[in-house]
Amino acid sequence: MMRSLTERGNESFGVGTPNEVLACDSLPRLSDQPIDSSAVVGFNLNRIFAKDIPQPLYNEGLRLVFEGRIYPTSEVPDCKRALSRLEKSDLRLRDFVKRVDGSYAMAMLYEKQLLVARDLLGCKPLYWGKADGTVAFASERKALWVLGIESPQTFPPGGVGSVREGVTSVQESDTRGPPAERETDLDSATRRLSELIVKSIRTRAGDLKRVAVAYSGGLDSSVVASCSRAAGLDVELFTVTVKSNDELEHAKETARELGLPLAARRYSLADVRAAILQALQRMEKPNVMDVAISIPLLWASQLAEEKGLQAIFMGQGADELFGGYDRYISAYQRRSPEEAGRMMTKDVLNLSELSLERDEQLSAGTKIELRLPFADKELIRFVLSLPSSLKIGGVEEFRQKLVLRCVAKLQGVPSSVSEKPKRAVQYSTGVDASIRLLARNAGLAPQMYLLETYNHIRKELLKGSACTT
Repeated sequence: MMRSLTERGNESFGVGTPNEVLACDSLPRLSDQPIDSSAVVGFNLNRIFAKDIPQPLYNEGLRLVFEGRIYPTSEVPDCKRALSRLEKSDLRLRDFVKRVDGSYAMAMLYEKQLLVARDLLGCKPLYWGKADGTVAFASERKALWVLGIESPQTFPPGGVGSVREGVTSVQESDTRGPPAERETDLDSATRRLSELIVKSIRTRAGDLKRVAVAYSGGLDSSVVASCSRAAGLDVELFTVTVKSNDELEHAKETARELGLPLAARRYSLADVRAAILQALQRMEKPNVMDVAISIPLLWASQLAEEKGLQAIFMGQGADELFGGYDRYISAYQRRSPEEAGRMMTKDVLNLSELSLERDEQLSAGTKIELRLPFADKELIRFVLSLPSSLKIGGVEEFRQKLVLRCVAKLQGVPSSVSEKPKRAVQYSTGVDASIRLLARNAGLAPQMYLLETYNHIRKELLKGSACTT
């Protein structure tokens, strides 16, 4: 399993059993160690910050692996913070998930049982499955494929699981549903939302002073950029595209108006072809829209990493929260504001499956960490409590995502951004059109082109695993 995840982390490798913990700087050396146990936890380290340390951690009777961050971030290793909180709560894992804000997946051995958990919003991916008497959990599906688990299940966000004496239990989050709608006016909602976005960015920035923002010149990324500056951070913007067009010039002009430095890079059709392979390898989902969205994310992360930054902020989740998709507008206009609100709430509660897992997997294994200000529990509960009329203020484009547009104006974002109609990143960058061109050149429909590429990647992975096991 760990061999299949070396792209996710390859700087140290550790395993823990109820009786011992072993750590090596290479998998062959670890494979030479005798491991005799029916229960094992393992960890591949990808060190982004100096505080990131080899795992598993251990104390009397406990072996812990923890992937992710606890917010607010600090200089203390997150795995040590998790261990400390678990010890203080007497290992009540469900209480940990409810009370600890963060983006994480974790597993531990304790008192002859394996315990696993995932953060409440599902920002970090986690999958599980059974095959031939084995129960396994992993951060990516490929680590389960190599065990013969062909159709892994997604572990529920906020869920807690246990395996003890052959009995497996997976409990979903028991948190309450959406909050009741509150009465408020647009000005009050705007001020409070602005405060919450800035607060979310501060908790995710920790002791960092310099951060990257993936920037399109659109509303969501401009709000993230302006709020990051309001949080006291040095902000650098990163824009990627396949072709020079009006959208690229718009991003350059609005970055100048914001007074923030912008790095832009243009990519070729050959770059798109290579990025498709990377995207499919990382996110394990051969869907045209997901691949087209993920490639600009991947490029922006790589470009920011080249510039020496360690964290990149993105605006994912804003469309679901504030009504940025046509389907919400249609429901608002043809049915009712209440129906549009119900659709948005459902999508927000499914953000992990819709986008968070995909986006985390695209950045995993790089030397820059993806952080999402809109994926914040307090912010989400506030936005879900707002009436739909403050989010979808009408069917006119300049009133869609109304309260977020007002935050942009409050933060000093130029009107050329705050009033700009939405254009999805896969179209504005030219990536979607490039995928379709590559498929046409291959004589295939776009979906079939990606599916054939994906199946080849999976076949090679499983063949390599069989040869090296």
